[in-house]
Order: sequence, then C-alpha cells, then structure tokens
Amino acid sequence: MNIETLPILNDTESRKKSIIENTPAIFEITENQRAVGKEPLYEIEIASQVYKWCGLIIQIAKKYKIDSNFVMAIMYMETTHGWYDRIHPSKRTILPMNIHYGYWKKLGVTKELLECPFYNIEFGVILLSRIRDRIEKPTVRKIASIYNLLGARKVTDYGARVGRLYYLQPWRKRGCAV
Repeated sequence: MNIETLPILNDTESRKKSIIENTPAIFEITENQRAVGKEPLYEIEIASQVYKWCGLIIQIAKKYKIDSNFVMAIMYMETTHGWYDRIHPSKRTILPMNIHYGYWKKLGVTKELLECPFYNIEFGVILLSRIRDRIEKPTVRKIASIYNLLGARKVTDYGARVGRLYYLQPWRKRGCAV
C-alpha cells in the first residue's frame, strides 16, 4: 500500500481500531521540546521489574523486531511509576507493561493472560510495534507517548521520560544488557 493512500488517524478510537484490526494507517505525532524527561520524585528504581524479566524481554522483542532496550524503558517506566496498582482496590491495568485488560480485550487481552508475565510483555510489545509501524518517522519519544495516551498528537512528558530512560538505561547497573 502506498503511504500517500494510507488513512491518517488521530483520534483515540480510530487508532485503537487500527491497532486491534492491524490495519495500515498513519498516526500523526510531532516532537515537543517542552516535554520534560526528568526523573520525578515518585520514581522508585528498586520497584523496576526489568531485571526480573530481562531475558524474556529480549526474546519477545526479537520476535517482533523491536528494540529490546525500548521495551525495557517502557517496563522500567511502568514498574517504577506504576506502584499504585498494589494499593488500588480495583486495578484495571496489570504490570509489568501496565496493560489495561478491558480496553484491549478485542486484541485478545484478558486479565488472566496479563497475569502471566510472558503474555503481559508480549501484548505490550505488540502494542509498541503496531504503534511504531503507524508513525512516519518513529522515535522512542513518539511511540512511548502514544503507548501511554493513544490520542497523543505531540510528544508528552511520559514519552520524554521514556526517551531519557532509553538513553540512560538504568537496568544495565544490575546486569540486564543486550
């Protein structure tokens, strides 16, 4: 399919449908120099699950032809910022990739599958790869912004932080290296 004939999808529901049905499209998103990638006070490094699932991340990322360090940056972000799921009585997202099982049920996601780290990581990687494939000039910052906020039209602070984590690779300190 010619890139000029691909539909441009910028609203959340159209993007979601394209990802679920795996139909070709363009998701427009621009860089945003105002997006801040600095470490927030509530980022808890010891909560990171990247070290625990390092080998699995590398294996699944390779299968879907996506940079494993990018997947690690997303997981690091989600598990060091996503600790709230442990105290919230009715959590709807499941770590380590922080996938919302109700939102992505048409992709085959269930709560039970997401409780298995292999499937949790695989669904996260599928989402990342499908987002990447729909951005004309994909960057870590752009893909991460849409992963976090499907309707994002410019890089968000979340995307900027993932970009910074990708650059710093804090998981290497504890032996997780590609």
